[in-house]
Amino acid sequence: MTQRIIDRSYVGEVLQHIYSSDLHIEIVLQTQSGYFYMVDQHEKRTPLQGTTIEEAVTHLASRISLDHPHSSFSFWWKQNFHSYF
Repeated sequence: MTQRIIDRSYVGEVLQHIYSSDLHIEIVLQTQSGYFYMVDQHEKRTPLQGTTIEEAVTHLASRISLDHPHSSFSFWWKQNFHSYF
């Protein structure tokens, strides 16, 4: 994985910010054979980078931030984890 990852102690906080943000998205995280996937409403699985929850949540948060650059979550993510990009 080429990007830095968040520390395990931030995983819950990042997921809580995604949950409580102004985004109207549904996220399903799935793990299979040691890998994490994001599953969309059409049941399409998109692999997340890494094999640990820290790597998967970092990749998930980065993707959400890029896909929704004007959201409150994106602003929070960039303010708190800018050095991770």
